[in-house]
Amino acid sequence: MIRRSFSIFNVQFSIVLALFLALGSCKNTTKNLIPAVSGKINQVLVIAEKNVWDGPVGDTIKAFFGQEQDGLPQAEPIMDVLNLPEIYFDKNMKGHRNVLQVRISPTVDSSYVQYVDSPWAKTQKFIKIVAPNNKKAIQLFEENKLKILGIYAKAERDRLVSIYKRTADTRIFNLFKKKYDMLLYCPTGYYVNKDTTDFVWISSETQKDSKGIIFFTEKYEDESQFNHVIIVDRVNEELQKYIPGPRNGLYMALDTEIPYTFVQYQYNGHYAMLLRGLWTVVNDFMAGPFVLNVVLDEEHQRVIYMMGYVYYPNEKKRDMIKQVEAILNTMVIDFQEKDQKQETKK
Repeated sequence: MIRRSFSIFNVQFSIVLALFLALGSCKNTTKNLIPAVSGKINQVLVIAEKNVWDGPVGDTIKAFFGQEQDGLPQAEPIMDVLNLPEIYFDKNMKGHRNVLQVRISPTVDSSYVQYVDSPWAKTQKFIKIVAPNNKKAIQLFEENKLKILGIYAKAERDRLVSIYKRTADTRIFNLFKKKYDMLLYCPTGYYVNKDTTDFVWISSETQKDSKGIIFFTEKYEDESQFNHVIIVDRVNEELQKYIPGPRNGLYMALDTEIPYTFVQYQYNGHYAMLLRGLWTVVNDFMAGPFVLNVVLDEEHQRVIYMMGYVYYPNEKKRDMIKQVEAILNTMVIDFQEKDQKQETKK
């Protein structure tokens, strides 16, 4: 059943995550000998003893990560959690992508939260909470939970972006670079469905699902173009014009009857708006999640609309929409030759 409300938390997290995205990729200081991360995407391994995990500290952590991810038609948690007592945290588990360790002992002199990059695996995020009792541990987690989630979420995004940059489709890469004076690293498996004067639609299709990117630009006139209502109306104009449904008279549209979230932030130094919600096919039952990035390109005096969507009926969609969102975040407007992928001949 389609969810018709979004929590205040989701808006808060959207703001925090947007700030993390604006920071750009962190410098990789790991050595080549360190192995790659393990574990499922968007999963946090919580190292805590059973009495801690089954008590108020564990309940607090589970409740936080178990909150619903916004912009999805079915309820899914913002991240999955897996518990493991410290005795089992051996070399086979120390490579997990996102680790949160909670250590509670009355012998602890001072409470703290520690953040470590790549201690046992490349791009790994390790966070430790140390406290003398449950009350203090919960306090530390509550004070740092948005930062913790932002670190894990950005790390997942950056891992995908890194893969996409290594596996970018040359034709799509050259299309955006030569025609639109920007870089976009879209992985292989995506194909160009439509390329007009200022509108591009690319997608990856299987018998079970569909993922796509919709791109268009317009001349920047004034700040009203970044009003979320105007943005939705503008996108729907383009969708009606260029994205038809399965039958005549049907077309794709952002669903305005279902609440969507929006937040202002900086995309690599550019003023931007990020929207999440649901799309639908007018007069049909097709629907799914979308994420929309609207960015001001000051140098070219244009507004860039880059939208990702997923269609995967009756299945979980959180990880898939995050994969599509990572493609949006490969976009580079102010690029230098050293930033771009070496082009190959078509």
